[in-house]
Amino acid sequence: MNSTAPVVPNRVSIASSCSNVEFTVSLWTGRKKDKRASAQVTNDNNAESGSAGVYKKLFGNCPELEAITKHVGHVRNHIHYKLTMPWSDLGQRLLATAMLPDYQLLMSEAEVEFWRLVKEFMKVYQWEVSQAGAKMGTLHRPEDYPSEDEIREKFAFRVMYTPVAENDFRCDVGNEQLQEMQELYDTHYPAMVNAAMRHVHDVTVKTLTKLHDSIDWQEGERKGKIYESVFDSCLDQIDMLETCNLTGDTQMAAIHAKLKAQFAGAGMQGLSPEALKEDAVLRRQTKAVLADAISALPSLGM
Repeated sequence: MNSTAPVVPNRVSIASSCSNVEFTVSLWTGRKKDKRASAQVTNDNNAESGSAGVYKKLFGNCPELEAITKHVGHVRNHIHYKLTMPWSDLGQRLLATAMLPDYQLLMSEAEVEFWRLVKEFMKVYQWEVSQAGAKMGTLHRPEDYPSEDEIREKFAFRVMYTPVAENDFRCDVGNEQLQEMQELYDTHYPAMVNAAMRHVHDVTVKTLTKLHDSIDWQEGERKGKIYESVFDSCLDQIDMLETCNLTGDTQMAAIHAKLKAQFAGAGMQGLSPEALKEDAVLRRQTKAVLADAISALPSLGM
């Protein structure tokens, strides 16, 4: 197994093949800390001040509000994080240019759905406020519930694209400070690229392993379950090996080619969960290809 970190290409190639993308969303959670109830819980249990907190769900269970929260989680985990790679501590992530059209389309659709859900929530907001007293009992405080206009302002959905910064220091500093900035940049830039590549490796190994383990059974044994979601995630990640190969890693390119050939060429119909379940030879071949890929991917400290 090759444990050597990938060689970082020149900065221009990274800047021209990727962009930074930042996804920010804000929403009203319907949760609020009750200081009085928190103090009571603390005193009742002889605990130190500040060691316990009571957080109220102001509407109890509100399906419309929960739908917004669930949608945001799906967008963040299954679109934004899935199609991008880590880049900076400021919330920016790296998006390969090849993935930009898919990312923009999915995020545009996600934003439309976000505002549709917000609109549905706003339709029931005043009714939920009117029911809150009965739901919350002595925890109810009228001042906990903002006006409709104030609530609407708490929702936002933003996607911002920025170029990947290159080594271009134009600040008015002395030569010594400029040299120091240059050295810091030269140190951290490769680390950021390697972190992005490590993310690709980690996710790929995890995804391929799930499918490998689901077909790890022999003829005559009880058939394992091959979930379509696991299979589809594997297909997506194989494509990501190509689009997110920022360093031009030849080993990763070879792994991608071998996996693509196996998944696209089986019986000239393409691989499928059904074919893997019914064809022992195909299952054995696929398991071997997956195992080779898992062991061959650069470890980068994994």
